[in-house]
Amino acid sequence: MSPGLTYAVIRSHALIGDLLTPEQMRTLARSDNLESFIKQLSETPYGDISVEAVGDLSIALEKVFYRKFIDRMARIVGVAPRNIAEFLQAYYYMRFEVLNLKRILRGKFSGMPAPQIVDSLVPMEPYHARDFGDLAKAETLEDAVKQLTGTLYSPLAASLEVYKKFEALWPLELTLNHVYARTILRSVEGLPYQDRVLVRQIVEFETDIENLLVAVKQRSASDRILEAHRLDELFPVTYHVGLDKIREVVDARDIKPVISEIGYPYSEILAPLYEGDVALIRTRLRQHTYRTARQGRSVNDFGFNVIMAYLVFCEIEKNDLVGIAWGKAQGIPSEDILKYLVVPYSS
Repeated sequence: MSPGLTYAVIRSHALIGDLLTPEQMRTLARSDNLESFIKQLSETPYGDISVEAVGDLSIALEKVFYRKFIDRMARIVGVAPRNIAEFLQAYYYMRFEVLNLKRILRGKFSGMPAPQIVDSLVPMEPYHARDFGDLAKAETLEDAVKQLTGTLYSPLAASLEVYKKFEALWPLELTLNHVYARTILRSVEGLPYQDRVLVRQIVEFETDIENLLVAVKQRSASDRILEAHRLDELFPVTYHVGLDKIREVVDARDIKPVISEIGYPYSEILAPLYEGDVALIRTRLRQHTYRTARQGRSVNDFGFNVIMAYLVFCEIEKNDLVGIAWGKAQGIPSEDILKYLVVPYSS
C-alpha cells in the first residue's frame, strides 16, 4: 500500500468505531417523538443538533444528516491517494446530484413551487449539472431537461418522448439511473483491478433492481410501450438481469413465478412486491449493499475495500436516521419504522 492509502485505511478502521451501534439505532427508532429523537441523538457522537423550529423538521434533519455524511466523505477524500479520492467524489457527489435531479423533475411534474423544490434538495453544489435553483425555476419539466443539454445528463432529452407519451416520470428516472451507472463504472477504471470488484457488485446490482422495479410498474402498459419502443432503447444498461428476463417481467400476468426464477438474492429482495411494498424493497436493497460491503471488507481488510465499506456504512446510517426522522414526523409507530431500517439488524 502507498503511504496515503495506508493512512486512509487506518483512518477508516478507526472511524467505523464512531458509527452508531445497532442498539443505539433501535433506541433512536423507539423514541417517543421527533423532539425526543433529537435529544437522544445528542447523546451519541452526533452531539447537539440545531434545526429551525419552522417548516418540516424532518426535511431540516435530512439536510443535517447529508451534511454529516458529506463531511465524513470529505475527511477520507482529504487523506486518500488521488485516484481513490477522485473516484469517491464522483461516486457520491454524482449519486446525490442524480437524487436532486429526480427531486427537481418530480417537483416540476407535480407543479410544486420552485422554493419548495429547492428546500427538498440535498445540500450540495452541482457536480455535472446546471445550477439547481435555475432548474427548479424552469417554466416546465421539459425546460428543465433542456437546461441540462451539453452536460452529462444530455441523454434525458431523448427520454422526453416516452415521458410525454405515458405522462410518467419513469423514463427520465431510468435514464438518470443508467447515466449514473455507466459513469461510475467508467470512473472505477482508475482504480486497481482488485479494487473495482466491490464497486461493480454494488452499482450493477442496484441498477438491476431499479430496472426490474420499472419493468414491474409498466406491466399494465406493456403492449403500448413495446409497440412504440424497442426494449433495448428503454433499458440500454443491464447487467446480471438481461433484456430477456425484463421482457418476461413486463409481459407477465403473474409476477411471482418470474421473480422466483430470477433467483436469490433478487427474489428475496423483490418479494415485498407481492404486497406492493416498494419501500421495503429499497430497505432490503440497502441491507444487501451493507452485506456486500462488509464481505468486501473481510476479503481485504487492508486496502480500498475498507474505505469503501466505511462510507457505505456511513451512508446507510444516514439513510436510517433520515427514515426515523421522517417516521417520527409522520407519527408512524416505532416498530413500523424499525421494519425499514438496516443498522438495527446489522450485527
